[in-house]
Amino acid sequence: MPFDIPVLSDRDLTLRPHNDADIDPVHSRSVDPVSQQWTTVPLEYTREMAAEYVAAISRPQDKEISWALDVNGAYVGTLDLRFKGDNSGDLGFVTAPEYRGRGLMSRAVGLAVTYGLDNLGWDLVNWSANTGNIGSYKTVWRNGFPPPIAVPNLLPHRGRMVDGWVSSLAAGDPREPSGTWAAWNDVAANLPPLPSTTLRS
Repeated sequence: MPFDIPVLSDRDLTLRPHNDADIDPVHSRSVDPVSQQWTTVPLEYTREMAAEYVAAISRPQDKEISWALDVNGAYVGTLDLRFKGDNSGDLGFVTAPEYRGRGLMSRAVGLAVTYGLDNLGWDLVNWSANTGNIGSYKTVWRNGFPPPIAVPNLLPHRGRMVDGWVSSLAAGDPREPSGTWAAWNDVAANLPPLPSTTLRS
């Protein structure tokens, strides 16, 4: 049975279904170099591909909820909550370049996590990213996700497997940061490199 796409709000931020007005900003953030570095969006991404993508995710899907982030009518990014079975799901998200650094995606993750754990009754929400994607981890760190575990060859990326970070938040876990961001950065700076080939910028 397909998941509904509920409208969720936090002050000026709204999570809503995608619509045709999102096609051009989706295309713009998909060809952004930072998006292409850390995601698997095709390198030769066209507006037609963006239109097909928006059409597919704007309606209820069997294993995924895709929200557009909206601030005062402007598209800010996309957040996916993906059902993985066993009463758990994964997060996936990308922020439009001009809205990065404002904490908007962290607020959206908070809304999505609350919906998955409290409204859908899931036991666990997982996050993963290519090793070194500090911005992505900071987004979930603000919502209580513990320091990530580094796993060699975890994720597919443009025809090869790359090292990844993974972290999980359970239904009963606190949903605020544990410790300071500066303390985690100090630990991360001294982590030994993984033995496999890690994605480089």
